[in-house]
Amino acid sequence: MIQWHVGHQAYRHYVENGEGFVTGTAFLGSRMLQGEALLNHFLAWKTAEEWKEALLALNGFFAVVIKRGTQVFAAVDRLRSIPLFYGKLGTDVFISDDARWVKDRVGDQELEPLAKQEFLATGYVTGPDTLFPKVKQIQAGEFVLFQTSEDGHSDVFPQRYFRYVHSDYFDSPEEILHQRLQETLVDIFGRLITFAGGRPIVVPLSGGYDSRLIVLMLKKLGYENVIAFSYGKPGNKESEVSKKVADSLGFRWEFVPYSNMLWHQWYLSEEMRGYTSFADGLSSLPHIQDWPAVLTLSRENRVPTDSIFVPGHSADLLAGSRSKSVPDLYSGQVENSRLIEALLGYHYNLFPWLKENPNLGLFFKDRVKATLGAPSLYPDPSSAFESWDISERQPKFIVNSLRVYEYFGYGWWIPFWDRAFIKFWSRVVPENRSNQSLYINHVKCLERELGLGTDKRWAGNVSPKEGIIRVAKKILPKQVNKIISTCLNVISFRKNPLQIYGRFPEEETRTLLKNGYNSNGIGAYFYLKQLTESFFPERRF
Repeated sequence: MIQWHVGHQAYRHYVENGEGFVTGTAFLGSRMLQGEALLNHFLAWKTAEEWKEALLALNGFFAVVIKRGTQVFAAVDRLRSIPLFYGKLGTDVFISDDARWVKDRVGDQELEPLAKQEFLATGYVTGPDTLFPKVKQIQAGEFVLFQTSEDGHSDVFPQRYFRYVHSDYFDSPEEILHQRLQETLVDIFGRLITFAGGRPIVVPLSGGYDSRLIVLMLKKLGYENVIAFSYGKPGNKESEVSKKVADSLGFRWEFVPYSNMLWHQWYLSEEMRGYTSFADGLSSLPHIQDWPAVLTLSRENRVPTDSIFVPGHSADLLAGSRSKSVPDLYSGQVENSRLIEALLGYHYNLFPWLKENPNLGLFFKDRVKATLGAPSLYPDPSSAFESWDISERQPKFIVNSLRVYEYFGYGWWIPFWDRAFIKFWSRVVPENRSNQSLYINHVKCLERELGLGTDKRWAGNVSPKEGIIRVAKKILPKQVNKIISTCLNVISFRKNPLQIYGRFPEEETRTLLKNGYNSNGIGAYFYLKQLTESFFPERRF
């Protein structure tokens, strides 16, 4: 028997009937599908082949479960922006948007030990697995066919319909590429504007290029109902840049101050506990960086209740930002072992597992290989490196931050995961993605067009201190860099621009910092601890 369950109606709009349920929004060409129209669109598909072809044709963000006779189809979009989970117990299969409901039905009680170690190292569990052995998740770009036989036995058949792979590279001069990119941006922001329908668009505006490109395009296309916001320790550089960009474009700007004391209060609140249970999917470290900001904006009525939040995830990745960390993967062919080493170094780095348990290396390598697939799928190492990130880290660690907006009742849209934007960058050669050269030049051109690129004091510059640190990272040995990073983390306990270390007991946090855990590693450590015990003592600052 196959059962499905909708558990998060409080946070998203669902349409459900006896044949299934759907949530989200998709575009088919220029036609926007939501609610019953989207459900009816899915109901027309009957075979696995139809599902694969039809899912590829859709552009948007959704999750769906549809019953067809003895079969049930469940699917998420290319990026798993809205997660679905399932589990099997005997002849029964359970499907839901709520991982805890599935966990209770399959009777899981104990964390899977190796999944726990991977979570500590990355902040998420890779592949179809979660922290509990019988609870599975539908992967990005995947649909799952559940088939019930005559004797009542149910089988599970996952099928990948999308994987990010570079191909069909553009053979055009840079001038033409800029023209193509601008046409692509107009196209995808046109869809955002259609989706927003005049409602306020709220942009978490940092000092980086991605969120800046969002407000630039909205200004260029004449969408004026825009609110930008920033947060952190008062006077932090990111917020100063954010305000200058918003003021220059004539958009309203809001700021929410953070402190260690406030973080402690927020983290112990009932709202945070409720959010964690909703957002983690028993597989992802809940994103909380802008949680207090959205909480404050909501409580103080500083953004309207019908607002659409539009974060900048993750134009930089598609445009080649990873080339700064692994330049050799973008400059030619390397051995497959180097690719695996690069993936481990970049993603499995939240705690010093090589020092604490070096035997984990073999397990982590196997996990990376299993989720990466055959190296022959990819035209070059940079494509493989980016594809793994887009299949694993982006949906489970970065884009899962959308749960923040849902928790407080807001809509969202992620324009840089529009199909057209993905397709454009999949056709750009590694040389034009190296150091994000094409992308950054394009944003700077748009800044100049809109009168934003004249102040060199804040247009993407770094401070002398940051410049020294960047140079040191390039020229000093890895071990020396690790020691320096650890020292800087310990020193920054109270000076951190987000004041984020205030969440946890100070003494234990300082010990973890000294032992080489980074901020997200500490978050993963305490999250796992919180699953089984109450651990926050009373303390003073």
